[in-house]
This record gives sequence, C-alpha cells and structure tokens, in this order.
Amino acid sequence: MDSNEHYKQARIAILALNRFRRPSARKRGSEKQSHFNRDLKKARTLWHDDNILGFGVGPKISKGGKSDFCLVFFVRKKLAKKRLRDLVEIPDRLLLETLDLAIQTDVQEWGRPPVAHSKIAPGGQIGDSFGHAGTMALAVKDAVTGSPLMLSCSHVLARGGEGASQGDLVESPVASLAPLGTNVVGHLFRFTVLSRTAKDNDVDAAVAEPLDGVNISNDFDGSGGIAEIRDLTDLTIESADTLRDLELQKIGFVTGSQKGTLGNMHITASLVYHEMSGDPVLDFVDLSELSCLSREGDSGAPVLDTQTPPRIVGMNIAGKADGTSLFIHIQRIFDRLAITL
Repeated sequence: MDSNEHYKQARIAILALNRFRRPSARKRGSEKQSHFNRDLKKARTLWHDDNILGFGVGPKISKGGKSDFCLVFFVRKKLAKKRLRDLVEIPDRLLLETLDLAIQTDVQEWGRPPVAHSKIAPGGQIGDSFGHAGTMALAVKDAVTGSPLMLSCSHVLARGGEGASQGDLVESPVASLAPLGTNVVGHLFRFTVLSRTAKDNDVDAAVAEPLDGVNISNDFDGSGGIAEIRDLTDLTIESADTLRDLELQKIGFVTGSQKGTLGNMHITASLVYHEMSGDPVLDFVDLSELSCLSREGDSGAPVLDTQTPPRIVGMNIAGKADGTSLFIHIQRIFDRLAITL
C-alpha cells in the first residue's frame, strides 16, 4: 500500500471517529447494529478519556524516523501499560468494524491541551463559534470610548451580519471540533451587514472586544520581519504616479507573509460567500487587486506598504481564481466602523 492509500485510510478513520462522537450518530443502512454499537462505544470511550486530547492524521514517529501516515492520538502523557490504570489503552491498530478497517495508530505526547492565544497580533487566526476562520487584520480602538478592539471581516466574525448579534463569541485559534467556548478570546462588538440585493456592497468588516487578560497588539512578533504597525494610508487619494507598480505585502494566517504589486483598483465584481446560508453571490464595488497568493483563511489579512515601520493600506477579503487577492481600502473600513488605530 502506498503513502497516499495510508493517508486516505487514516482520513476515513478520522471521519468515522468524528461521526461517532456526535450525539446524533445513527446506524447507517448497510451497517450491522452490533458493529455500529461497538464502534460507537469505542470512539466515545477514547474521546472521553482524560489522557487523550485529540486525534489526527500524520506520519508514525519512531526511533528510526517517520514512516507512513496513520491515525495519531494526542495524549497528555505517554504511559506504560501498567501505569494506565483506568485510562484507555490505544491499540497498535484500531479496528473500526463499520468500515472493516484496522488502521495503524501512533501516540504523540502534547503535555496539555492547546490554549487560546493570550496575545493576538495581525496575521493571527480569528473566527466565530460556527467554525468560520480568518485572519486578524489589526488591533484598533473604538473612536468614541477608546476601548481596544480586534478587526477582521464581517464574514469571518459575524457571518456577514446575518443572524449575528453583539456579544457573539469570537475564538482564537478556531477549534471547530472542540466544545463550544474552548478558545473564546472576545465578543462581537460591531459589524457590517452584507446585502444580498444591493449592487454596492463596499465594506466587509467587523470588530470584536477582547476578554480581560487577552492582549492585542500591532506587533507582528517577527512574522515576515515586519515591525509594529503605527499608521495607515489611504491609497484612494494617492496620485497615479504613486500607485503605478506600487509594492505591497499581505500577512495572512494561511499563506503567511506575501509580497506583491498593486493591480487594478476601484473594481466592481461579484463575490461568493460560503459563510452565509445558500452560498450567495454578492455585488461589491471599489475593491483593489494585489498580485500575491490568497487562500481560504486569509480573509481579514492586513495589506501593508513596504515602509519601515509599515503602514496599513487595506484588508484582504477574497481570493481570485488565479490565487491573487482582493482587498478593501482601510480608511473606508475605519470610517464605517468608527474605529481608530
């Protein structure tokens, strides 16, 4: 069996374990009830074991190095069999009878569960409690009260404004399979509502208020060698000579630090929003183009100039089919949400 097949089998096993973890898990038509019952008990026993923190797909690690992909269990501490006492022993091969599959396993020590970031900076992951994940653009302040806020896209923090309310949970990192509230770092504070019928959507943005003890900063902490952001600039009022072949950079959670050139500006186009029910296509105006890679999870990424220290010029909201970016000018976002640096 080649590595690709090992990977596929481990991925199938993950999907099955996640299925059995859900309270709504039911036997499927082709499955034997006895097989379903045993797999259900096995999966839930593993998930609720105090020493097991999670599972995933990865290479098996041994003294000889890494081998083929397998089902990896993450534990607080690796223990000898005799020390397990009431804890679950993870078999060398986990048998899932509903799949007729015995999948090779590995055990890796994590020490403790992943924790929410105590400090969040531009380029870090942020999202809502529905599992939508994007990138934090900037640490900002409410223009009236001066309260600190975290800026990202409305479709990242507020589902585009549909059904969202002030106070909704905001997470970092986004842990879709963790219990609700595991990585909460703040609450939704203000957001734009994207219109399905308007022809002139122009701002997709939201801000969240951090919890006590969660520090937000505009210092990139070494990401791409970029210093702290201290200022912004409005490209819409710059001269044509300044804008021609202007070098910019984007810091996305998924793609990291990317450099590119400002492309077309004042773009009118339609964008697909998978975060909103029915995957609507919304009409936008006054977007700008950046010739650097953008992937899902980069929404909200700050777009900066190349000065030292850099100035923020925009916020990434979408990726084109060729992988490049579309962004909103930062001054328009600041004006709409009533925020300052």
